[in-house]
Amino acid sequence: MRQRIIDNLPRAAGDSDALAPVRRERFLVYLMGPYRTFDVDALLPTDADVENDVPSFATWDDTTGEYAEDAVLRLLQETRDCLRDRGFNAFLAIDVGISLDEMDAATQSIAFAEASNATIFIAPQVGDNLGVGIEIGSVLEDLLSTDDMRGPASDATPPERARRVLVATEPSVRSAMLGAVHARWDASLRTFTDAEDCCRLCAQFCTHLQNEELYGSLDSVE
Repeated sequence: MRQRIIDNLPRAAGDSDALAPVRRERFLVYLMGPYRTFDVDALLPTDADVENDVPSFATWDDTTGEYAEDAVLRLLQETRDCLRDRGFNAFLAIDVGISLDEMDAATQSIAFAEASNATIFIAPQVGDNLGVGIEIGSVLEDLLSTDDMRGPASDATPPERARRVLVATEPSVRSAMLGAVHARWDASLRTFTDAEDCCRLCAQFCTHLQNEELYGSLDSVE
């Protein structure tokens, strides 16, 4: 999957333009966010009342959140472009252009995260926070689930891959699941105030990971 991502990014995919080459082609940064890359409904119990009990992440409530769908996608694209300007091979799921007939959105998200040097989930305030928690929690469980992660958080031993995960949120985003990001999975959790601040946080995180791969204790993903 790593090579497929690297090969596909220079090509236009659907509504996503081709991405220009970057200095660190093999340092992949997968940017996730509340847009249509993950099927929350597929993660719910079969008897769940999707219409009334759980807000889908593909359904936007402009009255309670600061962002509409287009604005969230624009934030993700701006962060991607900013990171690419700094040399990191950042991408969104839509940039890779894998058909949903070949691989469903949830499976794509997990595959892209596993193939990347860094996985960053950007969570602005988009209404009910429950959807944020469901998606982030599900991704982390799929990525980081091991025998050592069973049981209470105090007894869990997160795998090394947890060091490659950053959740960046606006200060107004609150949920019990976000509170567990660090406590249970030992992943990084940071807040941002605007697009420029978001890019700065993400770039710092990527630079730290790159240094850890080159000079520290973090194994290469190659």
